[in-house]
Amino acid sequence: MKQRFADFFISRNFSLLWLGQALSSFGEFVFESTVIVWLVTDLYRDSAFLPSAVGMAVAASAIPRVLVAPLAGAWVDRLVPLYVMISADVARVIHFLLFISAYWLFQLEQGQVLFGVLLLLFVNSVAAQFFNPSRQAVMQAVLPAERRVEASAKAMFSLTGISVICASLGPALFVLVGPLWALLINVLAFAGSALCIVLTRDLGRRLAAQTERPSFWGGVAAGLRFAWGHSAIRTLLIGMALYGVSLGVNNVVLSLYAFKTLGLSASEYGLILAAFPIGGLIAALLVRPLLRSWSIRQAFSASLFCLGLGYLGYALSPPFYLAWLIMAVCGLCFSVFAIVQGPMLQEAVPEGFMGRVSATLTPVLAIASLLGTLMASQTLNLAQAVASQQRLFIDIYGAYIFGAACLLLMGAGLMLRGQVRARAWK
Repeated sequence: MKQRFADFFISRNFSLLWLGQALSSFGEFVFESTVIVWLVTDLYRDSAFLPSAVGMAVAASAIPRVLVAPLAGAWVDRLVPLYVMISADVARVIHFLLFISAYWLFQLEQGQVLFGVLLLLFVNSVAAQFFNPSRQAVMQAVLPAERRVEASAKAMFSLTGISVICASLGPALFVLVGPLWALLINVLAFAGSALCIVLTRDLGRRLAAQTERPSFWGGVAAGLRFAWGHSAIRTLLIGMALYGVSLGVNNVVLSLYAFKTLGLSASEYGLILAAFPIGGLIAALLVRPLLRSWSIRQAFSASLFCLGLGYLGYALSPPFYLAWLIMAVCGLCFSVFAIVQGPMLQEAVPEGFMGRVSATLTPVLAIASLLGTLMASQTLNLAQAVASQQRLFIDIYGAYIFGAACLLLMGAGLMLRGQVRARAWK
């Protein structure tokens, strides 16, 4: 029994890193969900400035994903990644404590509170751009090759569970105990994450011995060249871009489609949203048997293709029970898509490049998602007007979901075709 328990957690260092990541992600998710509720129900309630405030909050989190992530990855490869993770968590703890102290001691005006919240979001996101590639580099050193998919599935299972909990916990904390206590919980989460990483054994010394110091800009350029030049990483980047565009479109139209086309009630829509992470939890349990007959790259492309099929079915106005089932399948496919990304990176990227290469994924996803959002939001009203003028009985919201699904199908289909041809050629 003891051996089976130890085998489940892979190693002591992995268990601590896993717990550290879970605590760090918990802090991020709770904070971001709390901020939106704070702005909407308190700071700018019934204010014409509310949409702008929410937009500024979204931008404060998104800008570092585009501008900071590639540079942060290059710094990670020049430093000891374990110490970068600790520094990122400590920086967040200090900044949260400074804001809490200022909010507690001084009568801050509405604009000053907003500025402090935006600064918190920005610092939190910047720290995450250093923390995440550092974690990838550390996991590459900690995990044996045959346990990487298992470890990624465990991480996805915990992250999915945390995201489900935090979606309701953040707003509940704000309502029950107010913003300061909600922020203090974030402090405890980030401090706990840093403590878990500190408690790892001999990992810092081992990683320090492997760390090289390439020139900064030369390292950035080398990382970009490697990322696009390696077929597996190129597949990963293309898949992330395709998913990002689909995500951006769906961010705009999914809720409108649910209420206006499917005619769902608020409670039914909540159940539809819950189906996605439920599918993700199931996938985290089933992905290892799946990969016994599929390679990691095949699973990546096939899961993206199946995700497109799922959204295609969802766009055809299914009844509620079928819509719930389709969304659960979409969550399952997305979870497989996400789980295999880490092992793909760890298998393809040599030591010393992990920070730079893994950090290219975040801006690709962020930019593609932004493009999809802009395209959908700016053309939706025009498409509805044209359909009305031409008396076309078309469900515009469903058509956008259908189009995004076709993009996933075409892109993933081409990737699968290329992989089959390459395998046949060998």
